[in-house]
This record gives sequence, structure tokens and C-alpha cells, in this order.
Amino acid sequence: MTKDNEQKLPKSLIRIIDVTMELLQGNKINSENIASLYNVNKRTIYRDLQIIRENPIFNANYQMEFDSKQKNHFVTTDGKINTKEILAIIQIVMGSRALSKSELDGIIKHLRKLVVTKDQFKIDKLLKRDYLPVKTSGKLLEHIGDFTDFIESRTEIEFTYQGSRPDSDNQRLRRGVPLSLYFSNFYFYTVIFSETKGSRVYRLDRILNYRALESTISIPREKWADGASVRNFTYLLNGGRKSYFKIKYSAYPWTALDKLPNSKIVSREPDGSVIIEGYLFLQGLKFWVLSQGTFVKVLEPHSLIEAVKKELQASLDQYK
Repeated sequence: MTKDNEQKLPKSLIRIIDVTMELLQGNKINSENIASLYNVNKRTIYRDLQIIRENPIFNANYQMEFDSKQKNHFVTTDGKINTKEILAIIQIVMGSRALSKSELDGIIKHLRKLVVTKDQFKIDKLLKRDYLPVKTSGKLLEHIGDFTDFIESRTEIEFTYQGSRPDSDNQRLRRGVPLSLYFSNFYFYTVIFSETKGSRVYRLDRILNYRALESTISIPREKWADGASVRNFTYLLNGGRKSYFKIKYSAYPWTALDKLPNSKIVSREPDGSVIIEGYLFLQGLKFWVLSQGTFVKVLEPHSLIEAVKKELQASLDQYK
């Protein structure tokens, strides 16, 4: 509240507003301390609290409680979301390991306020658990906010990017318009369209710096569709070209199907294995195939077969 507004309002109303804000922020109110702070008697503060309690908007969302031991007034809520749902959300966020410890704590504290007051101790227990995030700058939420704005306003940006290869050029300036933002396997990604390279996927935390440009760029309608659908092909690494594939898989089929979006079983073999086909980025598919050992055999394309054979041979050579 500005000083100009304060001068227009009666002191009693300013006091009630201040006390209300303290309560809604989760603070406890001691009537004696508040009376001393505003230079009024305790009976006046009791009347203020009664006015707050009887306000229909306040009454519909909060309950005024009194701690007889500490002589404090405080507010409780019935909760805006089921406690089990909040606990599930927090566990998922923690399991993602994408956020820094401080960013995670901030989110949990905000979610805590949505839970019915008597269950908030369950949330507090989660705050005490060990949390091991992936390597992060601690600015992921800031980046998410900025890139959400870029996507909404279709703003072209200039940025530098740290690639996954040690010899990648992270000093070269790149330009493009962010089309979408999504999360997969520990990291947030953004799809950025440029006139020279088309739509490409970048890991958000590897964008070292960025700035908005005033220039405009014409984006074909189908490229906006790419930005919305690319997540269907990126449960794995998204390097390389998107291509048709066919594999033979001998372990539990859903282990493969969960990792290979838009894939399907096309046949079941007499030995209990299945044939799966679909479309994916080949680099990510190659690394997944290598992680499955003898459970998987690539049938198509030939380029992926050769890439897997080369990688396996290089691994064997290291043990000679």
C-alpha cells in the first residue's frame, strides 16, 4: 500500500488490512503485541479480528483459530487440493531432480499452503529429506518463466549454447524463436526455430545466456505444430535425425514401449519376443538400444545397425 493511499484510508481500516495480510501469510497474531504496535487497547484488536472473521470472503476460505497457550490468533484452511495429490506432485518434482535445492524448497512451501492445515506437517517431513539434484545453475525457474514469455509473444532471441560434446562450440551466437517447452528425463527442453536450421531441440539449462531481439521472423504454420508434437519423440536423447525403426525385443514389452513413444508392437514371435516399430530420433534410440544389452536387436534401419555395431566394437576394444 502506498503512502498516498494510506493517507486516504482511516487508520482503523489500514490496521485491519495489515492484520489480515499477516494472517493470510501464515503468521500468528498476538493481540497484546499488535495493540502495542498500533497504540490501541486489546479490545480494539479483538474487534478488528471479529470484523475479519465475519467477512464473507474470508469466512468462505479460512477459519480463525486461537492458541490458548501462546495467546496467538492464526488462520487455517480446508485446503484447495487433496493432500494426497499434493504429496504425489511433490514426490514427482523431487524425483525429477531438475530443480536446485532452493528452487524445490520454494515450490514445496507454496504447495504446502494449498493443503488443509492439519495435514501440513506431512509436507514438512518432505522438506527434511535428502535431495540430490542434477547439476544446475539454480536459475531454471527463471529460464522457464522467460522462455514461456518468448513462446507466448513469439519473440526471436539470440543465445549461446553448451552442447553435450566436449568440442562443441559454446561461444557461437545462435538465433531463433522458441516454439515450445517441455520436460523429459531430468531436464527441461525448448524447441527453437531458425530460418537456417529449422526446428531444433535445446536443453534449457545448457542455454548459457540469451536476450530478446526486436527483429521479426516468419514461421511456417507447420513449424508451430512441430513445436507442440516434438515431445512425442523425445523421451530419449533427441540428437540425430528422426527416422523409422524396427527392433526385436525379448524382455517385458512395456519396458520398451514406455521409452519409445509412438511405437507399437507389430508382431509376437514364437520365442516370446516382440517386434516393435515406430519413429524416433536415432541418436537417443541408439543409446537406449545399447543400454538393453541382449534384450534388443535392431532390424531397421541399416544405419542404426551399423552405428550400434561400431559402438559395441569400440567398447570391446577398450578391454583389450
